[in-house]
Amino acid sequence: MRPPLALLAALILAPSARADEPASPAAARLRGDVAYLADDAREGRAPGTPGIEAAADYIAEAFKKAGLKPAAGADGYFQPFTLAGGPKLGPAAMLEVTGLGDETLKAVPETTFVSLSSRPGEVKDAPIAFAGYGITAKDDAKKLDYDDYKDLDAKGRVIILLRAEPQINDANSPFDGKSPSAYGTLRRKATNAAEHGAAMVVIVNNKASLKGEDTLLPDGEAGRLAVPTVMVTRAGVDDFLKRVGKPSLDELEAKIDANLTPASFVIDGPKVRAKLELIRPRLNTKNVVGVLEGSGPRAEETIVVGAHYDHLGRGGMGSLAFGSRDIHNGADDNASGTSMVIELARRLGARPEPLPRRVVFMAFSGEEEGLLGSEHYVSRPLYPLKDTAAMVNFDMVGRLNPANELTIFGAGTIDGLGELVDALGKSQGLVVRKVAGTGGEFSASDHYSFYAKNVPVLFAFTGTHGEYHKPADDTDLINSNGMARIADMGELVLLDLARRPTRPAFAKLVNAKPAAPGVGAARSSNGAYLGTRPAYGESDTPGVKLEGVTEGSPAEKAGLKGGDVIVKFAGQDVKDIEDYMAAIGSKKPGDKVDVVVKRDGKEQSLAVTLGTRPGGN
Repeated sequence: MRPPLALLAALILAPSARADEPASPAAARLRGDVAYLADDAREGRAPGTPGIEAAADYIAEAFKKAGLKPAAGADGYFQPFTLAGGPKLGPAAMLEVTGLGDETLKAVPETTFVSLSSRPGEVKDAPIAFAGYGITAKDDAKKLDYDDYKDLDAKGRVIILLRAEPQINDANSPFDGKSPSAYGTLRRKATNAAEHGAAMVVIVNNKASLKGEDTLLPDGEAGRLAVPTVMVTRAGVDDFLKRVGKPSLDELEAKIDANLTPASFVIDGPKVRAKLELIRPRLNTKNVVGVLEGSGPRAEETIVVGAHYDHLGRGGMGSLAFGSRDIHNGADDNASGTSMVIELARRLGARPEPLPRRVVFMAFSGEEEGLLGSEHYVSRPLYPLKDTAAMVNFDMVGRLNPANELTIFGAGTIDGLGELVDALGKSQGLVVRKVAGTGGEFSASDHYSFYAKNVPVLFAFTGTHGEYHKPADDTDLINSNGMARIADMGELVLLDLARRPTRPAFAKLVNAKPAAPGVGAARSSNGAYLGTRPAYGESDTPGVKLEGVTEGSPAEKAGLKGGDVIVKFAGQDVKDIEDYMAAIGSKKPGDKVDVVVKRDGKEQSLAVTLGTRPGGN
């Protein structure tokens, strides 16, 4: 599941459940499938890696063994497509320091420097300064009054900064002790540098970040930052400081950490030239598709059963374990949902008689990058969407809690389906929590691509937890017996949908309560509500593109619509999603603001009166 916006800021941690012993053959099958997909050998199933290719082959073979056939128009059991890979420095990228006599210091792309920002940038002959940790922090409650920029002229300069924050190994540090504080994030450092007029930021590992070696973070690790930001090896920066007669990083770090006294200074003479050309190589990936044909007058109507099988690889953007390069196995997210689709394929494939409707089982790639696999399918469907009766999605169904709570989204898209899932859930000892919302977590998984095309949907989800988007989301925490009960319920739901004498009519969800505050549809921490659905795909152009707006919302009433790119909100420039959420977060219900959007290449200003969160949450 792609991370909802508010979840990145504050994840509600649920107690971790330990592994159970499978109590049935179905539970054993489900655990075995999860164990394969979430094994270290799958490398976290990032698109473009051998690990996800092995996972695709495994799913295809499971479909074949279950009696599913390839779809017409597919490449065997696969529907290939491409997506943009992570940003990489391009062939024209360069970083060098001049003004050191006859010598020019040149960093080597991807070896001694990377771009931490995912957007391109350039500086020409900019002067240099060292600004410690790049932090400005004043908090009377914590007795914190620290400013690396005090008495430092940073305007137009390239600023060298240490990662993290001072006294990171001191439990008594006013910077939240040994726990990383918000002041130490790359985004906060870049924003603070921009506010002080810096032209560019150079990040270097502090000693606590070394962990035995001077590892550079991946290109684009911090997303779209306020100023061009690179990371350079500690050895490279130390070499430069030695050449200009300044203390080493060890000495500077020790001086700052000793008594929280900044040690910032300008470096006269040398200049920096840099060009951060970024490219996004296309990656080949694929959806996995298997088909059970129907029989009878409704055989050309299709039920889609889906789950995404990709995950985060070794972290990077989307990971909630910042800076970790460990494998993110994604057992719950979403080896669990993929295994559920395989199990349901086995069950329906084993039935002696065909069902009245076609059932298409799909494992999507590219979900974590923004529902790309399901969006590819609905834009190039193997079976007509006009004849697609319903889509049932499973995403994170491996952690059924002791209260046996299963959250179901989208039941309101089919008349009477809510009552059915209540009854079927009860028959399996499950407590069904129905959420009908069009915003929030509803839009955070692959069913939404189908809902946006007026296909009825159902989305099963057992909830988030403290291991979400972290390396700790592993097989040992999967509740396979709970998964087996969800599979029992899922099988009954699919049989009902496949056997209905008339095709289910699509019901659009209007003014439904969002699943959680601050998720998906934009809302503020002060309760203000706008009702936009930002597109999650990374863009090289400033602004926030909207995939749509919620019906009846302040956004719709003001004239905003899907495809608009918001570039300014209440007088504040909007370069990316973080700018956008921060701007909304500063407002309250009833505030009147101007929103500037780019539409058809031209800027328009729309007056919006912010509302109150639907449902009061």
